[in-house]
Amino acid sequence: MNCESNPLFDPAVEAALSDELRSLLGVDAIYTQVLAAIEGLALEDALPDPVKRVLIRLEQPIRMGDLARASNLLPSTVTSIVDMLEDEGLAERQRDPSDRRAWLLSLTEKGQATRAELVEKASEIFHAVTGFDSEDTEAFARLMDKARKNIHETLLDRSRK
Repeated sequence: MNCESNPLFDPAVEAALSDELRSLLGVDAIYTQVLAAIEGLALEDALPDPVKRVLIRLEQPIRMGDLARASNLLPSTVTSIVDMLEDEGLAERQRDPSDRRAWLLSLTEKGQATRAELVEKASEIFHAVTGFDSEDTEAFARLMDKARKNIHETLLDRSRK
C-alpha cells in the first residue's frame, strides 16, 4: 500500500495541515517506525529494549545522572539498566576522577562492538524508513539538534525557577 492508496494519508488533507502539525506527524512516524525496528533487532546479546536505547547513548563515558536525564528515565531505572549492561559485560562503572562522589559509566570492548552494531543497524533502518539521502539526513539532523537544544534549555530554565 502506498501513500496514495492509504486512507490515513490523504494528500488533500495533508496539504491543509499546518507545517508544524505535518512536522510533528512526520517525526512521530519516523520515531515509531525506527523504534519498533530497533526493538526487534536480534543482536548477538539478547538485550531488553530499554537496554538497547540506553546503550545507543553510551558513545563516551557519562555520569549516571546525566545518562538518566539524556534518556528521560528515572535514576533508579538507569541503575537497573546499568546493572544489566554490567552483567552482560557491556559496561562498567568507575569513579569520576573529577568528583569522587559520582560514577561514570563506560563501555567495555564488548559493549563498544555491540553498540557499533546497533548504531549501524539503526542507521540502515532510519534510511529505509525515511527514504532520506545523506544530504536530507544531514539537514534533518541539524534541525533535530536545534530542537533538542531548545528543549533542554527550556527544561533547564524551568528547573531553575
